[in-house]
Amino acid sequence: MKNKIVLFRNLLERNKIFLEVLTAVVLTSTSIFVSFQANNIANQANIISNTQTGIMKMENTPSLEIRKIQTVNDSSGIENVSKWTVLNNNSSISNFEIEKQYAYLNIVKRENSAEINIPLMEYVDIEGRSTGQNEGLIYEFDNKNCSKNELLTRQLIWDYGYTQIKSYIEISYTNVLTKKETKYYQITPLIQEISEKEWASIKKDWSSKSKSVMHLQDIQKNVQKIKKIF
Repeated sequence: MKNKIVLFRNLLERNKIFLEVLTAVVLTSTSIFVSFQANNIANQANIISNTQTGIMKMENTPSLEIRKIQTVNDSSGIENVSKWTVLNNNSSISNFEIEKQYAYLNIVKRENSAEINIPLMEYVDIEGRSTGQNEGLIYEFDNKNCSKNELLTRQLIWDYGYTQIKSYIEISYTNVLTKKETKYYQITPLIQEISEKEWASIKKDWSSKSKSVMHLQDIQKNVQKIKKIF
């Protein structure tokens, strides 16, 4: 019996290093597995969190839509007023305002199709009417009688070139998270959102041409200026 114990002890001593290595391998493998599982759980939690954040952001992001309406106010059938409505189709906003506007009388010459952009003053009445609502129809504004003046101007310079108005506005509002946001839109002849970079370029161009600014109500005066340009 004593010899068996001695043999067993010798066997353990001979295999001590092997057992130590085996134990280390087992412990390391276990640690790696646990770490992998923890990292996997963390990644899954991060994906869920990002998804929830994305959903919350979508729910709290306003979706603005601008529509244009023409109104006829006299028997001549001339469209006297262009009216725009602003709708918010998502979330809730407050303190909606039109901050600034820039507009041009765009003329395409008949002889060579070259374009001329003459800056206009106060094409739209930015002091519009708030509906008091945070969603749906939230704001209305118009251009007074500029549409009629635009048509009369077009008729008087028809032999020189084709005209249209290019108009842009800067709007701001406070979102549901009480953060002020600013956006930029073209509202004629197309209605579309534009980038801050595009807005800055328009602002710079309009300012550089501001010495030749016109107001559409000064029809005869404007026509004489335009004819001199041609």
